[in-house]
Amino acid sequence: MAKLKEKLFSYTAFAKIFTHLFVVMEPKIAYHNFLMKKGDVKKADKFGFPAVKKWAKFATKAAGMRITVEGLEKIPKDRPLLFTPNHQSYADVPLLLHVLKDFDFGFLMRMQLNKFFAIEQISKIIKCVPINQENAREGIKALNKTAEQIKKGFSMLVFPEGKRGFSNTPDEFKNGAFKIVQKTGVTVVPIYIRNVFKVLEGNDFQITPTDIKVIILDPIETGDMKRDDVKQLHDKVYNLILNESKKYND
Repeated sequence: MAKLKEKLFSYTAFAKIFTHLFVVMEPKIAYHNFLMKKGDVKKADKFGFPAVKKWAKFATKAAGMRITVEGLEKIPKDRPLLFTPNHQSYADVPLLLHVLKDFDFGFLMRMQLNKFFAIEQISKIIKCVPINQENAREGIKALNKTAEQIKKGFSMLVFPEGKRGFSNTPDEFKNGAFKIVQKTGVTVVPIYIRNVFKVLEGNDFQITPTDIKVIILDPIETGDMKRDDVKQLHDKVYNLILNESKKYND
């Protein structure tokens, strides 16, 4: 009986999330695209970002995520930022859009996710940068484009692991996120997210109500960085998140 209830919850949650995506979000996507075609970018952004965040809030609630957040007050609001959370699940995206709702930001995200029309459109609304991880040259272009977004005053979020880890312990970080810092001098905001993989991937892709923790760690000011500083920053951010993960007994 318990397993049947779990399956019914999962089917219902999927139905709610995708119904909302196609019934509620599709008209909003169409209106955003209309504004963009008119060249009214400011109005499109003012409309689009809140629309996506409302979808994220709905998705996290429908999935049964019980979210506890610590450290939001640490995040500067007067400058562009680079958020660098650990990566556990597809569910990280709506979770972080909802938790960081006071900030407009895009993701550096795998190109494969853009195969789904609605996801592709949502990613365009929030100015995500797709990255082809199979092609080194294209990967460099994506990192450069992300740096350009930050130089224009727009915040971005990059998962330094480059892939989902399915664990509360972060995998080794790649250097890409920190090369962006070298190009921009952007303030880095490390984030530790916990238990998100249990929402979906940890239960054979069956949506499961889960207690989630999101912990904002101390922002790191970078300024002018030399090439040798990139590795030090890489190690510092990784160790901050790793050490936070060690506070819990998994």
